Amino acid sequence: MRIIVPMLAALALAGCGGGSEGNLTANDAVTAQPLNGEDAVNAAEPVNYSAEVLKQNHAQRGATFIRALKDASLECEHVDSATRIADQDKVPTWRVTCQGGINYMVSIPPNGIAKIISRTDR
Repeated sequence: MRIIVPMLAALALAGCGGGSEGNLTANDAVTAQPLNGEDAVNAAEPVNYSAEVLKQNHAQRGATFIRALKDASLECEHVDSATRIADQDKVPTWRVTCQGGINYMVSIPPNGIAKIISRTDR
């Protein structure tokens, strides 16, 4: 199954802000001009989601995996462990064990579309 991990950032940001008048609407944000030249450069660079997940600490990565699994309609209330295993087709991959012993292999390629394989045999 393929899951869009970039939605995690959007969901995390959706809970931010108290609706003050200074906040932009979604349409305004899309058409807004960058604040400065550095913002314009950063906006033009594609995000490497593999690298971003690799930079996350254990708790953040667990939350990323839970979100990806839930988006795929797979059960995972808590990540008991996430162990980095050999890359699959040069893509960072983890063996994720959820509460209750349910196992998955989760790969996060640079485009952020997670590949998840259920591991019911282990």
